[in-house]
Amino acid sequence: MAEIILYLTKKDTESIVEWINHEDEVAWIVKESQNCNVYRWKAVNCIEEIKASEYCLWKIGAGNLRIPSGSHETEDTLVLDPFKGWEQTLDTDSAETPWFGAAAPETYNFTFREKGKEAENSIGRSGFNWIGNYFSIIGNSAPEECKKWWERLKRHIKKNATGIPWPGELGSGKVGAYAFPEAYDQLKKGCAKDVNP
Repeated sequence: MAEIILYLTKKDTESIVEWINHEDEVAWIVKESQNCNVYRWKAVNCIEEIKASEYCLWKIGAGNLRIPSGSHETEDTLVLDPFKGWEQTLDTDSAETPWFGAAAPETYNFTFREKGKEAENSIGRSGFNWIGNYFSIIGNSAPEECKKWWERLKRHIKKNATGIPWPGELGSGKVGAYAFPEAYDQLKKGCAKDVNP
């Protein structure tokens, strides 16, 4: 699985939200409503802000979103128009993102954790994750346009954030994560960062 480890403050997330909102090829998938463990999800082009949570992004046109049937004998349900929304029943009443099964290379995950939990007043570990070509061996390769957008995302982050050592301290090794400006200032002042998600 491909991963980009990030350190962000709430203010830092504004630039990420703005950039993704202007990416015509990608949509946010948001929770429209919930009744116990029955959810209604919907794809949208823009959101106002993010809070400490998990988010799902969809590469528009890269493949159908699928609701797993849970059985090899029953076909998955295709989401015909994600912008009109769809319902999904899950085994939990605390989901923040829909479940598309393990092999969903047309989606990306973003996690924002401003507050750390490994040390007092630390910065949480945030980041993007993507399944990529993990399931290519069984014939489920990532579409080329998904690979290209992932590379575009990495370039955007490298341009707008500072590469830092991970899991080590500042100045102690090769780049393994990226800190956006306000978080980087806090790290330079000695603020601790979570190593684990």
